[in-house]
Amino acid sequence: MKLATLIIISSITLVGLSLVIPSYIAYVSFTNEFEEIVTSDLKILTANAMDKINRVMNERIIDIKFLTSKSNLNLVGSQNSIKEKMDYLRDFEAQTQMYTFISIYDLNGIKIGDTRNLKIGLDKSDSLFFTEAIQGKIYNSEIPTQPEGLSTSIIHFSGPMYDDNGNITGVLTLGFSISKINDILHEDAIYSKPMEVHLTSSEGLIIYSSHPHKGFLKEITESTAMQNFIQSTDNSITVFQITDEGEEALFSAVKQQGFLQYGGDDWILLFDIPSVILFAEQAQVQNNFIILSGIILSLAILASFVLARYISSPIKTLENKIKEVVKSDYDLDINISGSEEIESMSESIQQMVNEIKKSSKQKEEFASMIAHELKTPLTPIQGFADLLLSEKSGQLNEKQKRQIKSIKENAISLSRLISDFSDVQKLDLKVLKLNKKKIHLVDPIKDSIVNMRQEIEKCNITLTTSLEEQVTCFCDSQRITQVINNLLTNSMDFCPKMDGRINITLQTTGEDAEIIVEDNGIGMSEEQASKVGTKFYQVDSSMTREHGGTGLGFSIIYGIVEGHGGTVKIESKIGKGTKVHIILPKKSSTTQDTKIIHDDFKMYETKN
Repeated sequence: MKLATLIIISSITLVGLSLVIPSYIAYVSFTNEFEEIVTSDLKILTANAMDKINRVMNERIIDIKFLTSKSNLNLVGSQNSIKEKMDYLRDFEAQTQMYTFISIYDLNGIKIGDTRNLKIGLDKSDSLFFTEAIQGKIYNSEIPTQPEGLSTSIIHFSGPMYDDNGNITGVLTLGFSISKINDILHEDAIYSKPMEVHLTSSEGLIIYSSHPHKGFLKEITESTAMQNFIQSTDNSITVFQITDEGEEALFSAVKQQGFLQYGGDDWILLFDIPSVILFAEQAQVQNNFIILSGIILSLAILASFVLARYISSPIKTLENKIKEVVKSDYDLDINISGSEEIESMSESIQQMVNEIKKSSKQKEEFASMIAHELKTPLTPIQGFADLLLSEKSGQLNEKQKRQIKSIKENAISLSRLISDFSDVQKLDLKVLKLNKKKIHLVDPIKDSIVNMRQEIEKCNITLTTSLEEQVTCFCDSQRITQVINNLLTNSMDFCPKMDGRINITLQTTGEDAEIIVEDNGIGMSEEQASKVGTKFYQVDSSMTREHGGTGLGFSIIYGIVEGHGGTVKIESKIGKGTKVHIILPKKSSTTQDTKIIHDDFKMYETKN
């Protein structure tokens, strides 16, 4: 993993662990606590609302008791006419603002008076409010009913009316509209959020609802949670339920306990408020948390990138410069700005490079001296061997000739070895000079074939060619000949002794010139093929012992070809032979005038 990536991941992880995760835990804790507070507040609110209903119902009981009291001379006895009594009741109705109507019934249950003059003469002798009150009881209906001619449901409060002797002369009825429940609950702005109010009996009958979804309310009142609540001793409950509009709502229910003279009717008051409204603040906090977390993470990522760049950039620069040093480029300035540690490291590496440069120069001088000192005696050795073989100094027998030829051949081999070492040294130090000219590539190939023909024939190897005569390239002809010589030498070493074949191809491939040397030798594996460019690498030590060689041939090939801006590709399979592709750019990297030289055909072309 790259250092920059590691820094970014570490920074984001650190921010997540130190900020986001604790913030999330705090948010979850806040959410749970907020839900508990809201639920508790709604329970208290519902209980207070039910208490208010109880007080209002108790006031209605007080009203009916006051109006039917034997001490209320406005309604007792016969000194006041029905009209006078109704006027009194109309004033009472106007003062309280609580009743839809007030009616008087005679002993037979016939309506004889009404503050709204509705249905005078109506027979209600079989109504429960009449039958209970005519017996001297104070009565209120548990379930509202809708009287004929009215659009609202009414709860009846009734009591007996007396004459001067205390005898019951009829029944007084107060009509309390159930819609007043909604007015009562909202007149003091009980809750700041919009909610629905429902009043049901303990059997689940809907007494009043501020929202017409009775089917839904039935599902609520008949639900297992509500039934368990009704049968329990608990006074209140809160439950989440999906409404008939498909939204989740929180229901808070409380049982009626009664108040003073009002014993209660076992009603259940329900408040419901959509969760999306109830928890709007929580949702806002959640959104703020998400936004804040996003901002924090974005800043963390940005800071991580900046930090990663600040730390990794000088390290990457240092790495690239070290790679250049590995390629023997010792003239680099490695002093890099950055943190104190980076600057100290770059200074140490600069000191190391300076020492390597000094050592390399000493090695170059030493290698040049050794090469010169080794080559110096080889020249007279070869000269004296040639002189002896010419027999100008006397006749030689066959044994002597073979021995002198062996001396000459070994001197030549040693000279080549020294030349190879010298070339490799120059390639390493990047001081190998290339005399590039625009030539026909067929010329160095033919020169190499001429040079190697005697050895090829000696090895019984069939050499074939397929050469495009007009392929030109900017290159050093002698060095390309050296490359072909090394390739042919390598192929000859590993071709079979019987039926060995080598084929040389010269062709144009796109913008490049391509030389292919293919043999039917023993081949090599992919791993071996990837290592042949390494100095002193031998495919197999047994081969080395049998065929000789220093392992520098391919290293020199790679160096010369790459020095021309080309590439070397090797295709080989064990037992199938080897194919080496030498790809050279046809165009020169310079714009200077060039001359085409073709020795075989004595052709000259000048380009200005």
